Amino acid sequence: MLQHSERLATARAAVEYITSRTDDEQQHPVPNCPGWTVYNAAAHVGRVSIAWEEMITSPPDDPESRTRGYAESEQRPAGAPMADLATWANSALSHLDDDVNRPCYFSMTGGEGTVGLWAWHAASELGVHRLDVEAALGHPHSLSPAAALDAATYTSQYFLPAMRRVTGIDPGRVITRLIDNGETVGVATIESEALESVTLEGPPTQVLLALWGRPHHGVEVVDGDRQVWENWQALPGQAFQFGTWD
Repeated sequence: MLQHSERLATARAAVEYITSRTDDEQQHPVPNCPGWTVYNAAAHVGRVSIAWEEMITSPPDDPESRTRGYAESEQRPAGAPMADLATWANSALSHLDDDVNRPCYFSMTGGEGTVGLWAWHAASELGVHRLDVEAALGHPHSLSPAAALDAATYTSQYFLPAMRRVTGIDPGRVITRLIDNGETVGVATIESEALESVTLEGPPTQVLLALWGRPHHGVEVVDGDRQVWENWQALPGQAFQFGTWD
């Protein structure tokens, strides 16, 4: 698992990569996110960070901080330049250079959270959006197996359970074994009270993409009910779908 400082470095590197694309690159479609261009992915990163910052700086008993944050993000002008998007994202991340145990509102739990959890969330989500843009531009994926495992563990423990909470749908238990060069580098598990379960294995980055419902390859069902896996992959899109924010 990554350290707090490593998660912040992963998140900041993702912001730098995504928001430094050329004018031509910004027009490329992002197949992982239908309807988005690379610019739309960058706009999402910048504008969602405005909401994150409001929650990160609010106490855990202030659920309205999420509403305020997203309302503020909607007020930002369409077509903001990449430099502004980077500034908004880095402003949120700057509040994570703090006591990792400081309590704050955390949207993935709907209440109690910490600076440390926000850094873990930022590294995971921004890392996935970097993968989205890399795929769109034909660039090799840069996430290390350790960072992919860290993000997959976060996704299994917080992100997908949050989607379950929002939708009220529990597809079942998922065990994913992340395999690098023939060796198991870690296991990420979505716990469930349902009886159904499935076990998967595949390369770390591909497992992470699969958990986020992205196109992927090399992830195989090795035991259990494949339908459980398919239902989990569909859940994020059922929970919410951000607009393009042109």
